[in-house]
Formats: sequence, C-alpha cells, structure tokens
Amino acid sequence: MASNLSRHIVLMPVKPQFAHLIMKGKKKAEFRKVRFIKQVSYIVVYASSPVQKILGYYEVSHIDEGSPKYLWKRYRSVGGIIYKEFQSYYANSTRGVAIGIGRVCTLKHAIPLTKLNDSLVAPQSFVYLPFKSFERILEYA
Repeated sequence: MASNLSRHIVLMPVKPQFAHLIMKGKKKAEFRKVRFIKQVSYIVVYASSPVQKILGYYEVSHIDEGSPKYLWKRYRSVGGIIYKEFQSYYANSTRGVAIGIGRVCTLKHAIPLTKLNDSLVAPQSFVYLPFKSFERILEYA
C-alpha cells in the first residue's frame, strides 16, 4: 500500500446509476474521455445530482486507452452501460479511456462534499484530492 500512497487520489463525479453499479461491484470499468496526467491509485466516487454525495472509493486496477471501438469491444461486458449511451458519450471522440475498477469500498453512510471541506464543490470531470481529504473519507468506511 505504501507505493500506492505515493500516487494520487481523484474525486470523480459519476451519474448515480453508474455510481451504484460500481459500489455493488457490477461495474468493473469506468469510461472517460481523457486520461489522468498523474498516476492515480484511488478514485473517490461522488454520485452526482440528485444524490450529490460520496458513496465510496475504489482502487484503480489499470488504465487502458484506445479508440471507442476498441474500448467497447474490450470492456462492454463490464462497463455497465448500453451501447447507445456509450456511442452518445464518445460521439465526437476518436480516443477514450477505460479505468479498471479494482477493490471497492462502500461507505457505511454516504457523505456530502462539505464533510471534507466547506469550500469543495463537485468537479466537472475530476479533481485530485489531498491525502488528508482521503483520510477523512476513510473515517466513514
């Protein structure tokens, strides 16, 4: 775990239906349009509106990049999304990313962002979190 802690932690908004699938272990790949610049070990799952709470976090098992066609072929059975939504998401993209979802930790009680920091707002895509914020999340696990 020490090598993982030298990497980064991301807070990522996820539509509630996908966030719940991740927390239940039924979604094993999260699709995104852009790859992280930094090495990421954990992703904190923030269920976007109307839930607007942190549900838990997961270890990043791997990150794969390629064309939407490649990503669909490789991850369609574990992506938790139907093809029509996938196509719509990548409509104007030639590249995409699949984030492999490793060990998942669901919080006992979902928490609002204000529990981490009063000034923290939900990011559009993602934000790197300081380790102190992640430690606060671990208190709710």
